[in-house]
This record gives sequence, C-alpha cells and structure tokens, in this order.
Amino acid sequence: MSLLIDGFNLIYKFPELESMMYYGQLNSARTGLLDKLKEYQKIKKTVIRVVFDGKKDKAIETTNEKIGKIDVFYSLEYSADYLIKQFIKKDINPKMTIVVTSDKDIINYITRRGAKNITSEKFSEIVTSTLDEFQEKKELEKELSIKENPSVTEEEISYWQKLFRKNR
Repeated sequence: MSLLIDGFNLIYKFPELESMMYYGQLNSARTGLLDKLKEYQKIKKTVIRVVFDGKKDKAIETTNEKIGKIDVFYSLEYSADYLIKQFIKKDINPKMTIVVTSDKDIINYITRRGAKNITSEKFSEIVTSTLDEFQEKKELEKELSIKENPSVTEEEISYWQKLFRKNR
C-alpha cells in the first residue's frame, strides 16, 4: 500500500501546524508536516507522496522534489485536487493506494477508480498515536536497558574469577 496525501488538507488537522497557517507561516507548516510524515514513514515503512497546492516558493517553479524518502509535488497552476485525481487515473493498480483527504469531490472520484480513502482527521490521529507510541517504546527500552545492565563491583568480579579458577 502507498499513501497519496492532500498536503494542505492534512496540515489543518494538526493544531500546531494549523496555527502556523493562520499566522502566515506556510513554509514552516509544510516543513512540520513533512517532518511528521518522515518519522511516520520510518516506523511504518510505507511509500508516501504528498501533493500541495501552488508553488513551493513564489520564485521557484519546482513541480516535485524528494524530502527524505517522501515524494512531494506542487500543483503550480493546477489544484492539488486535479493532481491527485491524475495520479489515481494513471495508477496501474489504484486499489493499492490510500488517498488521505477529507475533500468529498476527491473521495467520490478515487472511490469510483477503486482507490481507498482515509480522512485527514483520522490519519492525523493515526500519525499522532503512532509517533507517541514509538516515543514511549523508545523511552521504555531505554529504562529497561539501564535496569538490565547493572554495574558489577570489583568485589563481585573477583569472587567469580576465583570460583571459575577453582573448577579448573
């Protein structure tokens, strides 16, 4: 399965990224989303494509780039909706693609083509819980490794060395 994500639709489902958007910090919000998705991708090992409306930057006509292992597309003069529909239309096996969006028009289109959908609201919950669980697991493993590796005193080492020498 691969994920095809409606970038701005998903940004607004993370409160900290949404507030950046309201303060006009578009690049920071976009970077924040991509950072979350990179961490998610490391854990879930899935192919991710993200589509954003418009340009990456006013002066740059970039249509796509790779951020880590994530393919990022910019719609330029088209809408992200149009690009998402084109990806699904040209997909050899759309049943293997999950489109992350809450846009009803896109959902209707991709469903007719056989692709699956998960709403941006639900996916943001999945990403957040996955990242939180992974962080908790790392912290627990760190605590356990400290408990499992107690220090051995010189006295204990000496005792065991003497014991093993006797049995020879």
